[in-house]
Order: sequence, then C-alpha cells, then structure tokens
Amino acid sequence: MECSTYEDLLTLAKAGANVIHIASYEWQRVRAYAVALARDLDLKTVRVWSTSRGLQTCDEGGSLVGGEEGNADPIAAMKELAERGEGGLLLLEDVHPHLRDHHEPTRWVREFCRLPSEPRRQLLVSTPFTSLPPELAKEVPTLELPLPDVKELEVVAREVAGAHGLPLESAPELIDAARGLTVMEARLAFAQAALRLGRLGAAAVPLVAREKERVIRQSRVLEYFEPDAGLQDVGGLDQLKQWLDRRGKAFTAGARRYGLEPPKGVLLLGVQGCGKSLVAKAIASAWQFPLLRFDLGKVFGGVVGESESNIRSALQVARALAPCVLWIDEIEKGVAGMGSSDRSDAGTTARVVGTLLTWMQEKKEPVFVVATANRIDMLPPELLRKGRFDEIFFVDLPTQRARVEILDIHLKKKQLRPGDFELDKLAAVSAGYSGAELEEAIREGMFEAFADGKSLTTEHVQAALRATFPLSQTMRETIEQLRTWASVRARLATSEKPEPLPPAASRGGEVPRLAQESRNPFIPPRRGVDGDP
Repeated sequence: MECSTYEDLLTLAKAGANVIHIASYEWQRVRAYAVALARDLDLKTVRVWSTSRGLQTCDEGGSLVGGEEGNADPIAAMKELAERGEGGLLLLEDVHPHLRDHHEPTRWVREFCRLPSEPRRQLLVSTPFTSLPPELAKEVPTLELPLPDVKELEVVAREVAGAHGLPLESAPELIDAARGLTVMEARLAFAQAALRLGRLGAAAVPLVAREKERVIRQSRVLEYFEPDAGLQDVGGLDQLKQWLDRRGKAFTAGARRYGLEPPKGVLLLGVQGCGKSLVAKAIASAWQFPLLRFDLGKVFGGVVGESESNIRSALQVARALAPCVLWIDEIEKGVAGMGSSDRSDAGTTARVVGTLLTWMQEKKEPVFVVATANRIDMLPPELLRKGRFDEIFFVDLPTQRARVEILDIHLKKKQLRPGDFELDKLAAVSAGYSGAELEEAIREGMFEAFADGKSLTTEHVQAALRATFPLSQTMRETIEQLRTWASVRARLATSEKPEPLPPAASRGGEVPRLAQESRNPFIPPRRGVDGDP
C-alpha cells in the first residue's frame, strides 16, 4: 500500500471530510483503502455499492459477502447509511454515470458532506477519472491513486506465482519490468509469463516488457519505443553530445549522494530533418532508459474532463517508469492555440498545457524530458523559461565535417563500405542539406543504381543530390532568422561555425513561394479569434 497516499486519505477523513473521491481504475486497492480507513476510524461496518451487485458488506479481508443484488440505485445505499444510528463506511464504486446524468444522486452526495460528525458516517466515491460534477468540486476532495510501487508489484508477483504453484525467482528484475502497470495489468502479464514459461523469474522479463508495451500503446497518448540508435549514430552535434554525457552521470547513485537532483530535460529547436528526434532515441539508448513517446495531440478528447484525465494518466505512467526518457516530438503543435483556447475550447488546451508545465517544473522523479520543435513562434514563453528544461539547444544544418559523418553512418547502415565513396566530395556539393536529405540521397542513388544493374557509386549519390531542392533554399529566410534568434537565445549544438547558406538555385525563372516559406517566425501570433484583441 502506498503509505503517503493512504496517510492523505486518513488525514482528510480525520479532518472532517465526510465524502472523499478516489480516482483510480484499481478497484482492489481502493477497497483495501476502504477497509483500512474503517479500521483506523473505528467504524464497525464497511458496505460496497455497485450498479451490478447492489449493496454488499465487505469483511476485514476485503471480500464481499451477502448483498442486495439488482439494486442499481446509489441513493438507497446512501440513505441507508445516513439514517443509521451507528457509524459506518460506504464505498460507491464506478458511480460517475449517476453523478453525471442525474441531479438527485449528486444532491445526496452534497447532503452527506454536511452530516454531523457523530455518529461518524464516511462516504468514499470511486471513479476511474479525476473529474467530478461542478456541484461537488468545492465540497468533495479528490485523491488520485498512483500506480503501484515495487512493493505492491512484488505482492502481485508472489500471488500469481503461488496460484500457479511456482517459486518467484529473481524478483527485482521482474518487478522492475512491470513498473508502470496497474495491479490488474501486472497480474495478467505475470500470469501469461507463468503459463508460457512454467516459471516466474528473470526469463519472464521480455514477456512482461512486451505486455507493458501493449498496455502503454492502448493508452493512445503514450507509445513505448525500443531505441534502435545510439549517440554514435548521430553525426556532428559535438557540444550537445558532450552535454548529454555529463548529464547522464547525474542519474547515478553517486550523484544523489553528492546532492544533485535528477536532470529535468532538454528542448531541441532547429531545422527540420537535422536529427532532433534521432537524438531523443539515442539518449534513451545511451543511458539504457525506457523511451516513451508522448503525443500531445492525442491527449485531447471530446468528453468533458477526458483531456485532463489523459494528461494526468500519461504523466503518472512516466513517473512509475522512472528513470525514463519522455519524448515530446514537435511540441509546438500540441501547445498551439493556448492564447485563444479559452474561447475556442473552454480553456481545455490551457489547462492541459498548464498541467504539463507545472509537472515539468516541480517533478522530482528521474524523468528526462526531450522536447523537439521546429517553429519557435508557436512556443509559449512559459515553456522557454529556465526551470522547465535544463538547457535549450539549437540544432542547425550540418557542417561539412558533420555531413561526412552522416554519410558515413548511413552508408554503413546500408551495409556499404564508406571507403569506396568520395565522402569529402559529396559533403562539399551538399552544403545546406539536412541529415534527412543526405539519407534520402543515398536511398535514391541506390534505386537508380539497382535499376541500372550496378553497385552504388559516388556519382549515383551526387546525381541524387543535384536532383534535390533542399529545405535550406525553400526556407532560406526563415532559417537565417532562426539562426539569428538562436545565437542569443539558445545554446548551439555544435562547436563549428555554421556555414553560410548556398545561393538559391535557379530552375527556369522565378520560383513561386508559399506563404509559409516566407513567413517571419518572430511575428507574434494573432490574439483572440477572428482578429479580436
């Protein structure tokens, strides 16, 4: 049992909160809290109500006995306790549809808040979500049950091992693999491993990790990644790599003894296709941390309170998996529209982003946040200030030396020998090309070479480069302005001086420009809606 959370529950009850809301999917742990609370408040009876089973008595071991099945009305259960001459505790499980759709049950909960302190009648409201109807928000305190810790997961593992007649071997590795799962999810993962392997120990770790990956992906907001690249697969960016190497040491036990807090994270700004997302994967691989991709766009739901619940659930999983890397790709798309969200979505975006920013500022768990962004004009000022991230790095177009490294890396990935190519020549003719464009040139050259029935040569790659119109020409003015901004507002990811952008190539007269290609990224976004101030 998470002592701090239970202590909060007990303190609220002793302080006079007749009604307490517990937000959790984990019915077993919530019932355990109810039994313990009744014991510590010296309440004689514990009753549990649900739509499916009606009102039942809960014994000291947490099992339900007897009951009035078919009574789907929570009001009768509340009346029974309110009118009783002696004290007791009532747990309403999954009662949120009744509170959301009907006024009378909500009113009865409010009446419960105002009952006299003697005899003591305690009401616990259990729902999967943190939101309550507005009528209850000011009177009913909410406790969000955290995901189970390692001690609780070990209890589950021992329970599953006993049920299958197996010993629990190498518990620490197995328990660590299950961090981030609920009790129900962990029980299922352990049971699958026990059935498939006939044992429960270190050999079951891959199966439990695979089940955890499936569960996290089901959340729709988080995606579990297996990093497939290390820092050695990132060309250039020497200053960023050196900084990351030093920051990685701050997660060790020695750093904690020294008094260092875990690093908060890094914001990577820069040109598209220059390796920002690759760096996020490389960090997780280098530090041997789990990698979670957080899609801010998927946080927002259509049901009232769903978006806020999604962001809290995602952050809760990240805390439970710590130490880990939380990767927020193209964060500017998730926070866009904060300034006008009070009009367009009743403030949902502002509340969601506010929850994320507050967590980033106050978190104590070793969750390293790696956020990437291409559009600085879409980032709110509160995200850029110190305290959210340890550092803001600007990732520029690769220099000639970095382009040689990038070409070398991608040729090796294609099982080719870099020594067979004139890398210096290719790097010289690819000034202004991003890492992604260099990779695509090698890929395009391989298509052409295969069609000609030949091996890939320097000429194939060079021809592919000449056929490409790089982003540095399409977005020339924007990149130059971004460089100017980063020179005084961010730390440069590479120690080499950036190369001047090559002159725009002429391809048959004046090339028409899209509006977004010439837009100044430093013009403040329009405030309000439809031009309103």
